[in-house]
Amino acid sequence: MIDKTARNRAAETIRRFVTGQITNKEFIRRYPDSREDAAIWALDDTVWCLYDDILTHKLSGEYALTKEFKSEVARWLVFLYSDAEYQWPKIGKPGFRQTPSWFCRAFPFALKRFKRFRAAGDYSVWPFLRREDFEDARGKPALLGGHIQQALGADSL
Repeated sequence: MIDKTARNRAAETIRRFVTGQITNKEFIRRYPDSREDAAIWALDDTVWCLYDDILTHKLSGEYALTKEFKSEVARWLVFLYSDAEYQWPKIGKPGFRQTPSWFCRAFPFALKRFKRFRAAGDYSVWPFLRREDFEDARGKPALLGGHIQQALGADSL
């Protein structure tokens, strides 16, 4: 199920965080909860990897994201503003599952779960499951006449 209110709030909070407008502590305070929309949890668990949860900081200076990574984030925002259901199997830190972790390599059950997750869809367009869904959403920009990637400095989206 899609929780549009939570998705809009999540998108705005992620956008403000990755552009250095708010601190990690503000991000945590502002990010929504949703029992109905699995995308809210998946993106929260992914963004958690981008900050130090002890020190208060913005994603600038030594914590700044690369332009290439901002392209990834722009795709997450396109997803949040789309009407696409989040259909990936539940797994921790889903946005950072390019390769199996040491844990997956050490424990066969974890590697099996990782492989099931990666086989579920086209990971190159995560959190979208299928490239067609991504292309469809990308062709229907929800904000700023399609300039969200420019706002993030992610022109390659």
